[in-house]
Amino acid sequence: SLIKMPFLLVTGLPASGKSTIVERIAANLRETQTKFEVVVIKDEDYAGYDRNCYTDSNKEKMHRGYIRSSLQKALVKNNIVICDAMNYIKGFRYELFLVGKTVKTTYAVLCVKCDEGTSQWLNEQKQEGESYTSTVISELFRRYESPDSRQRWDSPLFLVETGRLEKEKASDEEMEDIQFDLQHSSPRFVSLPLTEIREWLCEGVQLSENASTATAPLAPPDLLHLLDRVTQQVVQEIVSEQKLSLGGGDMVVSCAEEGSNTVRGGRIRTMGELSRLRRQFVSFTKANPVHDSKRIASLFINFLNSNK
Repeated sequence: SLIKMPFLLVTGLPASGKSTIVERIAANLRETQTKFEVVVIKDEDYAGYDRNCYTDSNKEKMHRGYIRSSLQKALVKNNIVICDAMNYIKGFRYELFLVGKTVKTTYAVLCVKCDEGTSQWLNEQKQEGESYTSTVISELFRRYESPDSRQRWDSPLFLVETGRLEKEKASDEEMEDIQFDLQHSSPRFVSLPLTEIREWLCEGVQLSENASTATAPLAPPDLLHLLDRVTQQVVQEIVSEQKLSLGGGDMVVSCAEEGSNTVRGGRIRTMGELSRLRRQFVSFTKANPVHDSKRIASLFINFLNSNK
Protein backbone atom coordinates (compact mmCIF):
# COMPACT_ATOMS: atom_id res chain seq x y z
CA SER A 1 0.00 0.00 0.00
CA LEU A 2 1.10 3.57 -0.68
CA ILE A 3 2.78 5.27 2.26
CA LYS A 4 1.11 8.64 2.79
CA MET A 5 3.72 10.99 4.28
CA PRO A 6 7.38 9.85 4.12
CA PHE A 7 9.83 11.83 6.26
CA LEU A 8 13.58 12.29 5.62
CA LEU A 9 15.48 13.93 8.48
CA VAL A 10 18.71 15.58 7.37
CA THR A 11 21.52 16.23 9.81
CA GLY A 12 25.06 17.38 9.24
CA LEU A 13 27.93 19.67 9.97
CA PRO A 14 27.77 23.39 9.11
CA ALA A 15 28.51 24.34 5.49
CA SER A 16 28.83 20.68 4.50
CA GLY A 17 26.55 20.95 1.46
CA LYS A 18 23.29 19.76 3.04
CA SER A 19 20.99 22.10 1.12
CA THR A 20 22.64 21.37 -2.24
CA ILE A 21 22.25 17.65 -1.59
CA VAL A 22 18.64 18.11 -0.46
CA GLU A 23 17.90 19.95 -3.72
CA ARG A 24 19.22 16.98 -5.67
CA ILE A 25 17.19 14.48 -3.61
CA ALA A 26 14.03 16.61 -3.86
CA ALA A 27 14.41 16.91 -7.65
CA ASN A 28 14.76 13.13 -7.95
CA LEU A 29 11.69 12.52 -5.78
CA ARG A 30 9.59 15.05 -7.72
CA GLU A 31 10.56 13.33 -10.96
CA THR A 32 9.93 9.77 -9.78
CA GLN A 33 7.15 10.12 -7.19
CA THR A 34 4.53 12.17 -9.01
CA LYS A 35 1.72 11.16 -6.63
CA PHE A 36 3.47 13.03 -3.82
CA GLU A 37 4.22 16.67 -3.13
CA VAL A 38 7.78 17.14 -1.91
CA VAL A 39 7.98 19.63 0.96
CA VAL A 40 11.36 20.89 2.17
CA ILE A 41 11.57 22.50 5.62
CA LYS A 42 14.58 24.85 5.65
CA ASP A 43 16.34 26.95 8.24
CA GLU A 44 15.92 30.02 6.04
CA ASP A 45 12.12 29.78 6.15
CA TYR A 46 12.24 31.02 9.74
CA ALA A 47 12.09 34.82 9.71
CA GLY A 48 14.43 35.20 12.69
CA TYR A 49 17.10 32.82 11.42
CA ASP A 50 20.69 33.76 10.80
CA ARG A 51 23.65 31.43 10.62
CA ASN A 52 25.21 32.85 13.75
CA CYS A 53 22.17 32.26 15.97
CA TYR A 54 24.06 29.29 17.44
CA THR A 55 25.88 31.70 19.76
CA ASP A 56 22.57 32.58 21.45
CA SER A 57 20.81 29.68 23.20
CA ASN A 58 17.43 31.48 23.27
CA LYS A 59 17.47 32.21 19.54
CA GLU A 60 18.52 28.65 18.85
CA LYS A 61 15.64 27.26 20.93
CA MET A 62 13.15 29.45 19.06
CA HIS A 63 14.60 28.21 15.78
CA ARG A 64 14.25 24.57 16.86
CA GLY A 65 10.67 25.27 17.91
CA TYR A 66 9.96 26.58 14.41
CA ILE A 67 11.47 23.46 12.80
CA ARG A 68 9.37 21.20 15.04
CA SER A 69 6.08 23.01 14.43
CA SER A 70 6.72 23.25 10.68
CA LEU A 71 7.30 19.51 10.56
CA GLN A 72 4.08 18.81 12.42
CA LYS A 73 2.15 20.92 9.90
CA ALA A 74 3.88 19.41 6.86
CA LEU A 75 3.36 15.74 7.73
CA VAL A 76 0.01 15.36 6.00
CA LYS A 77 -1.37 12.99 3.39
CA ASN A 78 0.65 12.59 0.18
CA ASN A 79 3.55 14.81 1.29
CA ILE A 80 7.18 13.70 1.24
CA VAL A 81 8.81 15.88 3.89
CA ILE A 82 12.53 16.63 4.00
CA CYS A 83 13.80 18.46 7.07
CA ASP A 84 16.87 20.36 5.83
CA ALA A 85 18.57 21.64 8.97
CA MET A 86 21.68 20.94 11.03
CA ASN A 87 19.75 18.92 13.67
CA TYR A 88 23.04 18.43 15.50
CA ILE A 89 21.56 17.62 18.93
CA LYS A 90 20.60 13.96 19.35
CA GLY A 91 17.83 14.87 21.79
CA PHE A 92 16.23 17.13 19.18
CA ARG A 93 16.50 14.43 16.50
CA TYR A 94 14.65 12.17 18.93
CA GLU A 95 11.88 14.76 19.28
CA LEU A 96 11.49 14.96 15.50
CA PHE A 97 11.49 11.16 15.30
CA LEU A 98 8.56 11.12 17.74
CA VAL A 99 6.68 13.61 15.55
CA GLY A 100 7.01 11.17 12.65
CA LYS A 101 6.07 8.24 14.86
CA THR A 102 2.88 9.94 15.97
CA VAL A 103 1.57 9.96 12.38
CA LYS A 104 2.97 6.46 11.62
CA THR A 105 5.01 7.36 8.57
CA THR A 106 8.20 6.00 7.03
CA TYR A 107 11.35 7.65 8.31
CA ALA A 108 15.06 7.81 7.49
CA VAL A 109 18.08 9.92 8.46
CA LEU A 110 20.58 11.39 6.01
CA CYS A 111 23.86 12.54 7.56
CA VAL A 112 26.12 14.88 5.55
CA LYS A 113 29.71 15.02 6.81
CA CYS A 114 32.94 16.71 5.83
CA ASP A 115 36.16 17.80 7.50
CA GLU A 116 36.45 21.29 8.97
CA GLY A 117 38.71 22.49 6.17
CA THR A 118 36.09 21.56 3.57
CA SER A 119 33.40 23.27 5.64
CA GLN A 120 35.43 26.50 5.75
CA TRP A 121 36.05 26.22 1.98
CA LEU A 122 32.35 25.72 1.18
CA ASN A 123 31.43 28.51 3.59
CA GLU A 124 33.65 30.96 1.68
CA GLN A 125 31.56 30.30 -1.44
CA LYS A 126 28.31 31.36 0.21
CA GLN A 127 26.80 34.75 -0.59
CA GLU A 128 27.22 37.59 1.86
CA GLY A 129 24.77 37.24 4.73
CA GLU A 130 24.43 33.49 4.23
CA SER A 131 27.78 32.38 5.66
CA TYR A 132 28.87 31.33 9.13
CA THR A 133 31.72 32.97 10.97
CA SER A 134 34.82 30.82 11.24
CA THR A 135 34.38 30.71 15.02
CA VAL A 136 30.80 29.41 14.76
CA ILE A 137 31.89 26.63 12.39
CA SER A 138 34.61 25.50 14.80
CA GLU A 139 32.20 25.61 17.73
CA LEU A 140 29.52 23.61 15.89
CA PHE A 141 32.07 20.98 14.91
CA ARG A 142 32.85 20.63 18.60
CA ARG A 143 29.19 20.43 19.61
CA TYR A 144 27.97 18.12 16.84
CA GLU A 145 26.49 14.84 18.11
CA SER A 146 26.92 12.34 15.29
CA PRO A 147 23.98 10.03 14.56
CA ASP A 148 24.31 6.40 15.63
CA SER A 149 22.45 3.82 13.53
CA ARG A 150 22.07 1.65 16.64
CA GLN A 151 19.59 4.23 17.98
CA ARG A 152 16.11 3.87 16.53
CA TRP A 153 15.77 7.64 15.99
CA ASP A 154 18.95 7.62 13.86
CA SER A 155 17.96 4.61 11.77
CA PRO A 156 17.99 3.78 8.92
CA LEU A 157 21.01 6.01 8.44
CA PHE A 158 22.37 7.12 5.05
CA LEU A 159 25.82 8.74 5.18
CA VAL A 160 27.19 11.13 2.54
CA GLU A 161 30.72 12.55 2.84
CA THR A 162 31.54 15.70 0.89
CA GLY A 163 34.85 17.22 -0.17
CA ARG A 164 36.30 19.70 -2.65
CA LEU A 165 36.58 17.57 -5.80
CA GLU A 166 34.53 19.39 -8.46
CA LYS A 167 33.56 16.24 -10.36
CA GLU A 168 32.14 12.82 -9.59
CA LYS A 169 35.49 11.06 -9.13
CA ALA A 170 39.18 11.42 -9.77
CA SER A 171 40.70 10.14 -13.01
CA ASP A 172 43.17 7.25 -13.06
CA GLU A 173 46.01 9.73 -13.64
CA GLU A 174 44.95 11.84 -10.68
CA MET A 175 44.63 8.75 -8.49
CA GLU A 176 48.26 7.91 -9.26
CA ASP A 177 49.47 11.44 -8.45
CA ILE A 178 50.37 11.49 -4.75
CA GLN A 179 50.14 15.30 -4.81
CA PHE A 180 46.50 15.14 -5.86
CA ASP A 181 44.01 15.83 -3.10
CA LEU A 182 42.10 12.56 -2.86
CA GLN A 183 39.00 14.00 -1.29
CA HIS A 184 35.36 13.23 -1.66
CA SER A 185 33.43 15.03 -4.37
CA SER A 186 31.78 18.38 -3.66
CA PRO A 187 28.04 18.54 -2.86
CA ARG A 188 27.08 19.06 -6.53
CA PHE A 189 28.94 15.93 -7.65
CA VAL A 190 29.08 13.54 -4.70
CA SER A 191 27.35 10.20 -5.27
CA LEU A 192 23.99 9.96 -3.48
CA PRO A 193 21.98 6.84 -2.50
CA LEU A 194 18.93 8.17 -4.36
CA THR A 195 17.39 4.79 -5.15
CA GLU A 196 17.87 3.46 -1.61
CA ILE A 197 16.38 6.59 -0.03
CA ARG A 198 13.43 6.58 -2.42
CA GLU A 199 12.67 2.89 -1.97
CA TRP A 200 12.90 3.09 1.81
CA LEU A 201 10.76 6.21 2.16
CA CYS A 202 8.09 5.21 -0.35
CA GLU A 203 8.08 1.43 0.10
CA GLY A 204 9.67 0.88 3.50
CA VAL A 205 8.37 0.12 6.96
CA GLN A 206 6.09 2.63 8.65
CA LEU A 207 6.87 3.83 12.15
CA SER A 208 4.46 2.30 14.64
CA GLU A 209 2.96 4.08 17.60
CA ASN A 210 4.28 2.72 20.90
CA ALA A 211 4.67 3.76 24.50
CA SER A 212 6.69 6.85 23.58
CA THR A 213 3.94 8.33 21.41
CA ALA A 214 0.69 6.60 22.40
CA THR A 215 -1.59 8.08 25.03
CA ALA A 216 -0.33 6.70 28.32
CA PRO A 217 -2.57 5.34 31.07
CA LEU A 218 -2.65 7.22 34.33
CA ALA A 219 0.39 6.41 36.43
CA PRO A 220 -0.01 5.12 39.99
CA PRO A 221 -0.06 7.92 42.58
CA ASP A 222 3.09 6.61 44.31
CA LEU A 223 5.05 6.84 41.04
CA LEU A 224 3.99 10.44 40.48
CA HIS A 225 5.02 11.29 44.03
CA LEU A 226 8.42 9.58 43.53
CA LEU A 227 9.03 11.38 40.20
CA ASP A 228 8.11 14.71 41.74
CA ARG A 229 10.34 14.22 44.79
CA VAL A 230 13.41 12.94 42.95
CA THR A 231 13.36 15.45 40.09
CA GLN A 232 12.81 18.29 42.56
CA GLN A 233 15.86 17.15 44.52
CA VAL A 234 17.98 17.07 41.34
CA VAL A 235 16.86 20.59 40.44
CA GLN A 236 17.62 21.89 43.94
CA GLU A 237 21.13 20.41 43.86
CA ILE A 238 21.82 21.94 40.44
CA VAL A 239 20.61 25.38 41.57
CA SER A 240 22.72 25.19 44.74
CA GLU A 241 25.82 24.02 42.87
CA GLN A 242 25.41 26.76 40.24
CA LYS A 243 25.52 29.40 42.95
CA LEU A 244 28.87 28.04 44.11
CA SER A 245 30.48 27.37 40.72
CA LEU A 246 28.75 30.12 38.68
CA GLY A 247 27.62 27.43 36.23
CA GLY A 248 31.08 27.02 34.79
CA GLY A 249 31.79 23.36 35.52
CA ASP A 250 30.18 19.95 35.62
CA MET A 251 27.98 19.17 38.61
CA VAL A 252 27.69 15.85 40.46
CA VAL A 253 24.24 15.03 41.83
CA SER A 254 24.31 12.96 45.02
CA CYS A 255 20.98 11.15 44.59
CA ALA A 256 21.80 9.58 41.19
CA GLU A 257 23.57 6.37 40.18
CA GLU A 258 27.38 6.34 40.21
CA GLY A 259 28.67 6.99 36.69
CA SER A 260 25.42 8.64 35.58
CA ASN A 261 25.31 11.46 38.09
CA THR A 262 27.07 14.33 36.28
CA VAL A 263 25.21 17.31 34.87
CA ARG A 264 27.29 19.01 32.19
CA GLY A 265 27.97 22.68 32.91
CA GLY A 266 29.01 25.50 30.62
CA ARG A 267 26.20 27.94 31.38
CA ILE A 268 23.71 28.90 34.07
CA ARG A 269 20.35 27.11 33.84
CA THR A 270 17.48 29.23 35.10
CA MET A 271 14.83 27.90 37.43
CA GLY A 272 12.26 28.44 34.68
CA GLU A 273 14.22 26.27 32.24
CA LEU A 274 14.82 23.54 34.82
CA SER A 275 11.14 23.52 35.81
CA ARG A 276 10.04 23.25 32.17
CA LEU A 277 12.42 20.36 31.46
CA ARG A 278 11.39 18.71 34.73
CA ARG A 279 7.71 18.77 33.65
CA GLN A 280 8.61 17.32 30.24
CA PHE A 281 10.65 14.53 31.83
CA VAL A 282 7.88 13.62 34.27
CA SER A 283 5.39 13.50 31.39
CA PHE A 284 7.66 11.20 29.34
CA THR A 285 8.52 8.95 32.27
CA LYS A 286 4.89 8.30 33.24
CA ALA A 287 4.59 6.30 30.01
CA ASN A 288 7.60 4.13 30.95
CA PRO A 289 7.45 3.79 34.75
CA VAL A 290 10.69 3.51 36.73
CA HIS A 291 10.42 2.85 40.47
CA ASP A 292 14.04 3.19 41.58
CA SER A 293 14.84 6.70 42.80
CA LYS A 294 18.53 6.64 41.81
CA ARG A 295 17.61 5.41 38.35
CA ILE A 296 15.03 8.18 37.96
CA ALA A 297 17.63 10.78 38.98
CA SER A 298 20.15 9.41 36.43
CA LEU A 299 17.55 9.36 33.64
CA PHE A 300 16.59 12.95 34.47
CA ILE A 301 20.26 14.01 34.37
CA ASN A 302 20.65 12.34 30.96
CA PHE A 303 17.54 14.18 29.78
CA LEU A 304 18.96 17.51 30.98
CA ASN A 305 22.30 16.83 29.25
CA SER A 306 20.45 16.08 26.00
CA ASN A 307 18.67 19.43 26.24
CA LYS A 308 21.66 21.61 27.05
